[in-house]
Amino acid sequence: MEKSLFGIVIQVSNLELCKAFYRDVLGLGAPVMDSTFWVEFKLDAHASLFLEKSDVLDTDPGKHGRLSWIYRSEDPEGLKETLASYGYITQKVSTDQAGFPVYRLHDPEGNPFYLTAREENTSES
Repeated sequence: MEKSLFGIVIQVSNLELCKAFYRDVLGLGAPVMDSTFWVEFKLDAHASLFLEKSDVLDTDPGKHGRLSWIYRSEDPEGLKETLASYGYITQKVSTDQAGFPVYRLHDPEGNPFYLTAREENTSES
């Protein structure tokens, strides 16, 4: 397995719930590394998303802010439908801010992320 050059680490208290969300709902597939305290999903050849189990989380994530990241999907409209079927609401961000359609979401623990199309598809929206 090739090591990632870049990564995003998200601390979560319920690792199993968050792993299921990223694997099944967001569609990242099976983790390339899976333990009781650390899970790694490959986002592409050079980047990974890591979930780290932590029992010490900020009880008010909005107070100090949390890391946000952008997930570029091959099929953002289909993924939005899948997310909606699980009860996750997408909030459209002004296209003027990014220059292309972007949607704000949160994982089961409130960690924010953004959804958009991969670069080759961004002009189609």
